[in-house]
Amino acid sequence: MIKVDDPDRQVRVQQLMAAHGPDMEALCNACLPGLAGIGGGGVTVMTPDTSQVRYASDAVSARVEQLQFLLGEGPCRDAYARTGPVLAEDLRAPVWQQQWPAFAPAAVQAGAGAVFALPLRVEGARIGVLDLYRDTAGALTEQTLADALIMADAVTELLLAETLADGDDGDPLLADGRGEHLLQRAAVHQATGMISVQLAVPVEDALARLRAHAFAAGRELDEVAADVLARRVRFNDLDDDGDRAGEFR
Repeated sequence: MIKVDDPDRQVRVQQLMAAHGPDMEALCNACLPGLAGIGGGGVTVMTPDTSQVRYASDAVSARVEQLQFLLGEGPCRDAYARTGPVLAEDLRAPVWQQQWPAFAPAAVQAGAGAVFALPLRVEGARIGVLDLYRDTAGALTEQTLADALIMADAVTELLLAETLADGDDGDPLLADGRGEHLLQRAAVHQATGMISVQLAVPVEDALARLRAHAFAAGRELDEVAADVLARRVRFNDLDDDGDRAGEFR
């Protein structure tokens, strides 16, 4: 069984990103069916002042996200504010009815019996929340929670990578002033995952290959990572000496 503090968590994140990135919707669609008991999910990108629904798997998830925006309360908002998971196992329970007097009954009416909100964060920066729902009340198993946290990490990295690709200086993900560093980090992580798949090597070895190539070429690490993400270079096209990556013609 995978534990929440599984040391291979980052490896699995990289594998998900390599297999389903850079399309976050594709990644969510691939991950959700593997979360036992979960009916669907949504991703909301947030700042302290704004929120934007980035993904909703179905009508119930879309309504759950919409209700939190309209009513100004709910697990998504609390998870973002607390920078920690909010696991509402039964929205009919008095504790949640009191916590969210408007949202909880409205979400039940919309078809959600339980909602689990996982913050999307990196190096202390909050960028949004992953919401998961069940149509009946019930807790997450340890396995499902572990898998959901891995999904949340992968969604975080892809959101940052999307921002890097867009090059939008006004994006709310960059509002905390650490955006450039975070985006470079996301690009390197995603590129490492792609190289790991290309070469069929562990993530640690893939990162070493990426660093070695950048050093040999006299380039910055994030520049080479950007080429990998844009599929201008593939590390399984390296020449025999391993001094350069083959470029797509």
